[in-house]
Amino acid sequence: MKQGKLIQTRNVAAADACVAELKARPKLEMVGLGLIYGAPGLGKTTYAQRSAYRHQYIYIRLGATTTAKTFAQSLLRAVHIHVGMGDVPTAGTTHGLFRRATELINAHPEVETVIMVDEIDYAFRRPDLLGAIRDVVDETLAIIILVGMENAKERLLQINRYYFDRCSQFYQFTPASVADLGAIARAVMDVEPADDVIRYIHRLTDGNLRQAVNVMDAIEKDALSRRLTSVSMADLEDRPTC
Repeated sequence: MKQGKLIQTRNVAAADACVAELKARPKLEMVGLGLIYGAPGLGKTTYAQRSAYRHQYIYIRLGATTTAKTFAQSLLRAVHIHVGMGDVPTAGTTHGLFRRATELINAHPEVETVIMVDEIDYAFRRPDLLGAIRDVVDETLAIIILVGMENAKERLLQINRYYFDRCSQFYQFTPASVADLGAIARAVMDVEPADDVIRYIHRLTDGNLRQAVNVMDAIEKDALSRRLTSVSMADLEDRPTC
């Protein structure tokens, strides 16, 4: 299967529109904060990673052990590279690291800074980390897109209404449609899938993108092992059994 492609599915187009709205906002009146959320397996992380690669955004993924300081170190290092200054020492206090990062962003207004913060749910357990991310959008013109699970919007509202009100763009990823899966399959598979195969994959996975890609991979490997250049349901039903 072909790797690294970001296909313009319904979710990708809608998420891109959120980023575009934040870029076009009145920057002195509104902070650049948005939230993308949804159930597991719908392509949120893939979108964040691949759009960051395609558009030279900053991508930072939180984890269970991420603290405000380790986030500040990752942010400062990423901003240094983003503005073309290479790597940088990240010793110092948490406050000092954030100050250096925000000052660097503000010192380079000619460089558009969009930061994708994935797995934002981990920050919900750490008010200092959540507050640090908020401070970045408060003190700079950077855009920060938070990426979280399906209940992220409700949790953010419960934890901090003031924070929630600063988000001006929300988008919830939904299961892929038949058309979405068709576009993805034809872009990444090394065999041509027939329409009935696309519908089969959709029925089998209910539009869960992670599961659908696994099914596509299995179908492709089977088809290539039989030297097929295209595959239909008749081909799948004609597979040899062990």
